[in-house]
Amino acid sequence: MNADFMSIVEAIQQQTDSAGIREIMYDAIENYGFQRFIISGLPDRGQDVRPFVLLSGWNDEWYERYTSLGYVHLDPVARNCFSTTRPFDWSDAPYDREADLPAHRVMEEARDFGMDEGFCVPIHMEGGMQGVVSLVGGTQELDDKRRLELHMLALYAHGQLRFLNSSRTDLVPRRAITDRESEVLKWVAAGKTAGEIADITGLSARTVNQHCENAQQRLGTNNRVHTVVEAIRHKLIIL
Repeated sequence: MNADFMSIVEAIQQQTDSAGIREIMYDAIENYGFQRFIISGLPDRGQDVRPFVLLSGWNDEWYERYTSLGYVHLDPVARNCFSTTRPFDWSDAPYDREADLPAHRVMEEARDFGMDEGFCVPIHMEGGMQGVVSLVGGTQELDDKRRLELHMLALYAHGQLRFLNSSRTDLVPRRAITDRESEVLKWVAAGKTAGEIADITGLSARTVNQHCENAQQRLGTNNRVHTVVEAIRHKLIIL
C-alpha cells in the first residue's frame, strides 16, 4: 500500500465522530472516481434499515426514498452482499430484469438520481451480521491494486464507525496476536502475497498462511483484509 493510502487509513483511525469520517471518505473516494457512498449494516427481511445506517453520503432525497420504502430488501446490490465475501461492481449483482420487477424498479430509480454505476464491499461481522460499504461511480479504471485499497478502506471505515457507535467501546478488548503474526500481517497490508512474504521473512508460504489463519481466528475475522483492518484498529500492528 502506498503512503498516501496509509495516511487515509491512519486519519480514519484518529477520528472521534462520524462527521470527520464523512469528510475523509468524500476526499478519499474522489481519488478513485467515486462521488457518493453509504456505510451500513444490512437488516433481516422486514426490518427498517435506518437504525443500521452508520454513515450516509447519499443524496438526501434518494436516501429518504430508499430507506422509507424498504428498498434495501429489493435492491439486488444489497442482496448480493449476503451471497459473497468479495467486493463487486453493482452491474455484477445478479437479478432477473424480466421477472424481478421490484429489483429492476429500484435500479432504474437509482439511475434517475445519477446512481447507475458503483462498487460494493460486503462486510461480514461477528454473530452472522451483514454490512455494506457501497460507492457510487464508474469502475472502469479500477485495477486490482485500487480494488484492494478500496476493500481495505471500506472495512476500516465500517469498523471505526461501529466502534464509535458502540455503547460499549470502553469494554472492547485489546486482543493479542504473536510477534510473527504481526509481522506477517504488516506485509499483507503492504499487498504482498504469501510467496512474497515467505521470501522476505524466510518462512515457507505454508507457514505464512498458517500465521494468517491463526491471527484471523484470534481476531474473529472472516478474511485477511478484515484481519489486517482489525489488527490496525486494535493497534496490534502499526503501518
